[in-house]
Amino acid sequence: MTLIVLALDALDRGLVEHFDIEAFQLGSEGEIETFAHSQDTPYTPEVWATVATGRPPEDHGITGSGTSEWENPLLSVLSRATGRLNESTRGTLGGLVRRHTGERERIGETDADSVFDRDGAVVHNWPGVHDGAPLQRAWDLMNAASEGAPRHEFERDLFGLCAEQFGWAREMLNHPVSLAGVHVHTLDAAGHAYADDEAALRRAYERVGEFVAGVEAALGAEDDLLILSDHGMRTAFYPADEGEDPAGHSWRAYASTTADDHPRSVYDVREWIEARVTDAHVDREGIDMPTERLRELGYLE
Repeated sequence: MTLIVLALDALDRGLVEHFDIEAFQLGSEGEIETFAHSQDTPYTPEVWATVATGRPPEDHGITGSGTSEWENPLLSVLSRATGRLNESTRGTLGGLVRRHTGERERIGETDADSVFDRDGAVVHNWPGVHDGAPLQRAWDLMNAASEGAPRHEFERDLFGLCAEQFGWAREMLNHPVSLAGVHVHTLDAAGHAYADDEAALRRAYERVGEFVAGVEAALGAEDDLLILSDHGMRTAFYPADEGEDPAGHSWRAYASTTADDHPRSVYDVREWIEARVTDAHVDREGIDMPTERLRELGYLE
């Protein structure tokens, strides 16, 4: 049995209904309680680290003032000073630093144990827990769009990245994996870019819905799928957001699953997962690689 967890950043409960995307509406679904810690609305790395660890930011250490790590101590101090700024502003400032110094920040990773620290569990691109490089790629695309990159380039690269992440999730179903989690930033990036463009954001939801449907179709009889978001996205066209600034994070976080019941709070997700996952039996047989030939070819030192 494999449980696939799709961390779909900014998947908005209200917009799922507004756009009527059935692919997101699995057997049990509804809004999930989220939180804000360093900012006025939920902040991506803080919430996803809490989902994986079951702990609040003050315990797992991934906060708005400690999310980015730099080799340069001065840049680390400046990064902490900008901790309460929104993602877009922090991304723009980070871009300026990269262009002028050549340095690149890293997404901080918690030292706390997580739900993925178990035999048979694998994780890809989970903010605050594992390999933040794909998230940084999505942030870079958002910054490029804000600086005038053409729409076709933004969507080509954004959905290309999305396809990689969903492809990884589907492939895990072919291996002795009990739990596979992947974070996908597509809807957050599209939400910021298209908060005043209903048709474009609808297309993004439909495309991601197609990817979700592909994973669901690949599930075996004993497998399950859990979709989660950390927050939603305010838009200019959704009635509930009237009077609000579009492109800001909403509180309409969402959970949906093929299992019998969905988690009700981001703090409860780890416990929910652990109640349903059994460690997989992993064959640890080694591989007899032709090391000498690989050295001759220059692949090994």
